[in-house]
Amino acid sequence: MCNLESSTIKNVDIQPTVISTIPPLILYSSLFWVDHLIQTPSEEKMMGAVEFVIYKKLLIWLEVMNLMGKAYEASSILKKALSWKVCLKIISL
Repeated sequence: MCNLESSTIKNVDIQPTVISTIPPLILYSSLFWVDHLIQTPSEEKMMGAVEFVIYKKLLIWLEVMNLMGKAYEASSILKKALSWKVCLKIISL
């Protein structure tokens, strides 16, 4: 990803490469998708989109988070997404 020579490069500032290679919308959405999600009313279509991200794109999302230096935030983002799903189940009971 980001045309980096190797994932084993150490002590190299990759931030300029990350910023110039990953589009700003991807950077933004990687950080804030769950904040938008929890403001969304429960809909079957939205649940399908969330499942697609979690089941099909999770590793790519984690890689982007890591390249941005935000991997530590991934668990709290996923916890927020889980709480949204739990709230959906309670509401639909």
